[in-house]
Amino acid sequence: MMNIEKFCEKYNFGHVISISKITGGLMHKMFRVETDKGVYCVKVLNPEVMSRETAYNNFVTSEKVSNLAKANGIPVSSALDIDGDYLKKMDDMYYMIFDYVDGKTLKDDEITVEHCKKIGNVLAHIHSLNYKDIGLEPNIVEYKRLYDWENYINNPNFDKMSYKELYLKNYKKYNSLLKRANERFNSSNITQTICHSDMDPKNVMWKNDEPIIIDWECAGVANPERELVEDALCWSGFLSNTFDEEKFIAVFKEYSKYRSIENKDWYDVMCGNLVGRFGWLKYNLERSLGIVSNDEEEIKLAENEVIKTIDEINRYLELIGRLYDIIYTLSIKEEKNYDESVKKIIDSNEILKGKGFKLITAGFTNTIYLVDNYILRICTDNSNESRFVNEINFYKENSDNNGIPKLFLSDTTKNIVPYYYEVIEKVNGKTLYEIWPKLSNDEKIGVVKQIINIIRPFHLRKEEPYDFEGQLIAELLVLKEKCNLDDSLFNDLTSICSEYFKENRFGLIHGDLHFDNFIYDGENVRLLDFERSKVAPIDYDFRLFSRYDSEPYLWASAQTDMLTVESDYSDLIDMFLDNYPELNEIPNIRERIEFYSILELLDNYKNTRNSDRLEEVINKVQKLKENIKRTTYK
Repeated sequence: MMNIEKFCEKYNFGHVISISKITGGLMHKMFRVETDKGVYCVKVLNPEVMSRETAYNNFVTSEKVSNLAKANGIPVSSALDIDGDYLKKMDDMYYMIFDYVDGKTLKDDEITVEHCKKIGNVLAHIHSLNYKDIGLEPNIVEYKRLYDWENYINNPNFDKMSYKELYLKNYKKYNSLLKRANERFNSSNITQTICHSDMDPKNVMWKNDEPIIIDWECAGVANPERELVEDALCWSGFLSNTFDEEKFIAVFKEYSKYRSIENKDWYDVMCGNLVGRFGWLKYNLERSLGIVSNDEEEIKLAENEVIKTIDEINRYLELIGRLYDIIYTLSIKEEKNYDESVKKIIDSNEILKGKGFKLITAGFTNTIYLVDNYILRICTDNSNESRFVNEINFYKENSDNNGIPKLFLSDTTKNIVPYYYEVIEKVNGKTLYEIWPKLSNDEKIGVVKQIINIIRPFHLRKEEPYDFEGQLIAELLVLKEKCNLDDSLFNDLTSICSEYFKENRFGLIHGDLHFDNFIYDGENVRLLDFERSKVAPIDYDFRLFSRYDSEPYLWASAQTDMLTVESDYSDLIDMFLDNYPELNEIPNIRERIEFYSILELLDNYKNTRNSDRLEEVINKVQKLKENIKRTTYK
């Protein structure tokens, strides 16, 4: 049991006059303690936390960091010396003591843009500290951990928890999200600086409107971009569901005056931040269910934290796309402006003349503008011109298909502007990625039938056949070299290819079918983006869909990636096969689709070197080999 009076007297901080609890600590207990020698803040450390092997050294490191910050002019409240230590154990409890800061923490509705600027300034200077000055090393960890979320449901205390229904509604998607968060955490964890790692409003005291940074227990060497995103969220009201974009931007802008925010993969950073939230959720589930604590006060606190954290995760997933757009705009250098070219195009075409315009996307290959109710696509990368022409021709050849946008005009002469361009119909609605998880099973089947009605007419066009098997083997040869595949695996792949791709039904395919290219207005589906259209076997158009039961998010946008989970797409291929007779008539159709899945996995492995992808390839190849043996035996 804690005994603050005994602690203060033993270590010469005086005879205690009064003790009052300070709110705010989620793991440890904080008290304002007045003695005959002064006013202090005493932290009584959580016994469960302190039982961890690394806990003591982590606290020592954190105080080294705070003292380094203080020595470099950063406003800090550091732990006081206790007989040569920063924390002391007495009667099985650990204590830390600080001078009491006569200031106040701010609630979200008290935080202004000016406060956010000061936080951005302080954070940039913390990140500029040299961790080598205090003997620290980079902390580059690699996460692969997934959790047994189902197991918590079986805990005898689970049914008593106020979060029961909320948890049951959400938990099945968690490992799908955590797997991606781990990967993106790992890829963005290269940059390392000193970080406070918990600089939210409860850990900043304000005195005379200036910040004093307290509670350095999480401080150490970590990724600064991740902390910048997290702190900007905390100070812009995200935690209380009052997110203010102006405050978020203020933190970033002030920070960028002292440290560059350019050339960072901010999307990976934001997704990687979910690792900490899932870890916090796991910890509080175990606290609330009595797995790691039997303290009633702590159990109740943890129960509330589970509810808050589930809500935060859901809101964060919805906000990621918007945050990415904000940070991308702040971090990019000024891009080339095509407005003058747009004005010339508008003035030279009767259907556009006199209409206003707005930039929608400055893409890698095409720049897209909204001109009244038309979409103007300008091919601003001349290396993409052949594909751009391919799309124009597709629109012209399939103008009677109501499932695709109308082409109103196109120009590849470069007489008006030095670019190819096209003007197409503006399609209203949302992408299928945004809509699909909200649909009932019958509604999903209805959408699939609409997709089939769009693609079937050009799939069933008579086209000249060619050596598709040879094309696949040529692709395998490239992948063999790029992925460093051994001869045995390569030979297995070519044998499977020869077995299943002797016969092919050729047609005109879209070439890039994924749910970000379908727009749904609640009634009708429309298909976009025909730059990759080509003659091929019609089932080859389902190459990307072959991965939707495992990784549907690979083709999602920043707005929908982390809202997309594989369980929503487990029956997608079956829905197509059940409703598309000509597709289902192709010999070995399921084996062919599985082979396309292998090609996609290898293509991903080529870029990521993720060993899980290669392991999945090996497993799929083995199953297809066994299938061939069974078929041959019969």
